[in-house]
Amino acid sequence: MARRASGSSTQGKAAMSNKVFYAGALALAMTLGAGGAQAATSPQYEAVLDRYYDLTYGHQIDQLNIDELAEKFREGAASKPEAKACPALGKAIDDFSKNEFRKAISEYFHSPELEAEIKDAMRKRLSQADLDAFLAFVATPAGKSFLEHSQAANVDVERAIDQMTDKMDQAPAFQAMMTDMVTKLVPVMLTCKKK
Repeated sequence: MARRASGSSTQGKAAMSNKVFYAGALALAMTLGAGGAQAATSPQYEAVLDRYYDLTYGHQIDQLNIDELAEKFREGAASKPEAKACPALGKAIDDFSKNEFRKAISEYFHSPELEAEIKDAMRKRLSQADLDAFLAFVATPAGKSFLEHSQAANVDVERAIDQMTDKMDQAPAFQAMMTDMVTKLVPVMLTCKKK
């Protein structure tokens, strides 16, 4: 996606958050589908898969804050020295973020292609029995409550990941890694420059 192109730390965090979201979504599909894949799909299977998708990944995609993603892109692009030095460029970035970028990511996340990709991944892991069991569970009061709370938890988890990513450079493990990087890579860089 275009957000990666700017290279800002904010956009990197947004990309990391999205990667975590999709990795978690596919991991959940694989975990739930430990019983085996649907070998040949039937209209009944597809109808149940559609319902499962609507309640899970489709719902999560619908909850994405497209305006926030567009704003993060704008902030990253506008923070570049070129944009700060040129008010006309800053204005063009604002307009592009609000229009073309927002439209592109909205269309991507709501595209039939992305939905088909997610459903293809689910078909490999989720059997008719898996889907029926899930839908029977979420039809119960306990299941409805679980689904509602787990979806709310996803938002909180993403927020926690963003906050922890902001503080990552303060973590002892990260600081130790930076020290190791300087110790191990800088001497090699210096030898390369001598050649």
